[in-house]
Amino acid sequence: MSTNPVSAAIPLWHAQMAWAKELIQRSFNLTAPEDILLRELRGWHAIPGTSWFLRTHGVGVDVYKTPDVGGIDFDFDKPNPDPWRMRIFIERQVNEGNLPYESFKHLLDDDELMQRTIEEALK
Repeated sequence: MSTNPVSAAIPLWHAQMAWAKELIQRSFNLTAPEDILLRELRGWHAIPGTSWFLRTHGVGVDVYKTPDVGGIDFDFDKPNPDPWRMRIFIERQVNEGNLPYESFKHLLDDDELMQRTIEEALK
């Protein structure tokens, strides 16, 4: 069993991505969640009936409560996180209380260690 806390956060990444896709599809009455990328739907949106926000970018979306709390930033064409998005995800999930601060404190305080630890977990 890995002692890398980032490895333990990867299942949460996948769960949050599935949740975000379902939220987008249902909230905007879309055939598929990727339809949020259609020209007329692109941009920034408050997600109806929730305290969440959505911003489209390229081939993906950023779903969040505030820019530093909760949610997930992902591309529809990439089922797994890249190091940059995993870092943002960890910071937001710690800030929201979904990941334990104590397990990630040493990584949040050391950029290089965070980068190495994420890269190791994503291999």
